[in-house]
Amino acid sequence: MIKLLNTNFHELFKSRYFYLAMLICAAIGGGLTAAMYLFPNYNMPEDAGVILTKGTILGFAPGFSTIILPFVAAATVAVLLDSQFRHGIVRNMLTCGHKRAEIFLANLITMSAATAIYFVCYQIAVFAVAIFAFGYEGYTLKAAFVSLSVMLVMLISISTVLSLVLGNFLRNGKPAIIILVVQYALNLSMLFGMFKHESKVLSVLASAFPQGCLFDFSYAVIPDGIEKNLIISVVMILVFTVIGLVHFQKCDIK
Repeated sequence: MIKLLNTNFHELFKSRYFYLAMLICAAIGGGLTAAMYLFPNYNMPEDAGVILTKGTILGFAPGFSTIILPFVAAATVAVLLDSQFRHGIVRNMLTCGHKRAEIFLANLITMSAATAIYFVCYQIAVFAVAIFAFGYEGYTLKAAFVSLSVMLVMLISISTVLSLVLGNFLRNGKPAIIILVVQYALNLSMLFGMFKHESKVLSVLASAFPQGCLFDFSYAVIPDGIEKNLIISVVMILVFTVIGLVHFQKCDIK
């Protein structure tokens, strides 16, 4: 397992795409925060019930990482998996005596670490712009911010695990395209939370999808029901991981 992780991280850190993705995440995080500060409520739906203030910007800007980073994570997963299957790396790992479960979990850990690094780059850029714009002396460690960050990491992790599972299922096709389409569909569930006050159906759907809590995020206040969203996220990650493990154990690797 350790050898597999060393190999995976070596491949990750020598990839130019990985560093490009870090820069893209930082640029988007900083740019989005600046745009919210300069153009508050620009083109915001009238019935969304969302007002951008200093407090909500510090909640929304990090929160939008759940919309952007899954696509970056999905692309990273697709690139790494395509390289592994196309060059016969997975087959060679099996020949060397590594178990399939070890290979799957090593890939999952590596790709989750990459996603966490993207999140850190995004957050640092958000912090830098927010401190410059609002004249903050610095972020204080609040329970609300900690819970928000944990929730965001969980949401992004769902997308990472799902991308890995889909990538293994579709290794002989065009995994990148399918993975990105699925991620886009998953991210649309955040709209349930935006308009949940307009309909009981949308309110129920917002409760079922963890992404539905995005517009309740604030730097100053812990959203109601965040524990439920964390539990749903953990369950989804475990379910996708088990599905991926079962499939990878039985699939034909050429």
